[in-house]
Parts: sequence; C-alpha cells; structure tokens
Amino acid sequence: MKWSIKEVASVLLVVAVLAFGMLSGASKVCAAEKGAGLAKQIHGSWTLISNYNEVDGKKTDFFGPNPKGFMTLTPEGHFSMMFIRAGLPKFASNNRMKGTAEENQAIVQGTNAYYGTYSVVGDTVNLHIEAGTFPNWDGQDQKRPMTLTGDELNLINPTPSSGSGKNYITWKRAK
Repeated sequence: MKWSIKEVASVLLVVAVLAFGMLSGASKVCAAEKGAGLAKQIHGSWTLISNYNEVDGKKTDFFGPNPKGFMTLTPEGHFSMMFIRAGLPKFASNNRMKGTAEENQAIVQGTNAYYGTYSVVGDTVNLHIEAGTFPNWDGQDQKRPMTLTGDELNLINPTPSSGSGKNYITWKRAK
C-alpha cells in the first residue's frame, strides 16, 4: 500500500498532537507531584531570618537588619505571616488607640501581617490572602517562588507592599 504525502503528513500531525498532549499532561502531573511533596515539607512554623527589598540592585531592609516575624503553614492549607521591625517605639500614652502621628507611622511602616489559604504547585506557593494589615492585598492571589534547603525556606515576593522591586524572604523552621 502506497501512502500519499498528504496521508503521511496527516498521520504525523496526529502523532505530534498526541505526543504533545501526553508530554503536557505529564509535565503537569510532575509539577503537581513535586508541589505535593514540597507542600508536606513546608508544613509547620517558621521564624523570620531576613526580609529585604531589591530595586535595581539596591537592597532595603524595610523591617530593619534584625526583623522579627513568624509564619505558619498548616497541612489543611491555611497560612499566616507576620513581619515586625525590631525596636518599634512604645506608645507614650500606653494606649494604641491614642498614638501620635509619628508613633502610628512607625507602626504602620514597621509591620505587615496577613493570612489566608495556600497551595503549592511545583516550586511556587500560591497564596490567597483573605485579609491583612495592608488591605490592598485583601482578596488577592499571589504566587511566590520558593526553595527549601534543610530547615531554611526562601520566598520571593514579586509584588511587595512597598510597590516596587522584589522582596527576598528567608525563614528558618521553628524548633
């Protein structure tokens, strides 16, 4: 049986489409499996080691050189994150509802906290932010690439609350 060029081309096209579909599906399965394994590894509590913003090669520590913070990632897919500048001023009035303009500014600029749900796909954590101290993020979905090396978790926030650059955040597993 002789095949025409058109018939051969049609068969090759079908084979190529099927192969691409199988490879695409396989890569999604591999990413999901990798994400599932990484998701299990990151469950738990984490303490903040560093958090800096980088714009055009310039680094800024918005939470100071020794930031404080805590992150919890539950097996059920809930998260909370808190960032606090070390050495925030105390309120002279001893009443947080009666802070001066300077005290309030220091607290707003020296803290950030938010919570919601998360999932892991490949090496990216997808955060659904339900609410936080920066209300512009409320209801947003944010993707953050991550790497886990031993008890150290590194995240990159490509959409920081400062409005520019990227935040590089390092956490250490709480013991």
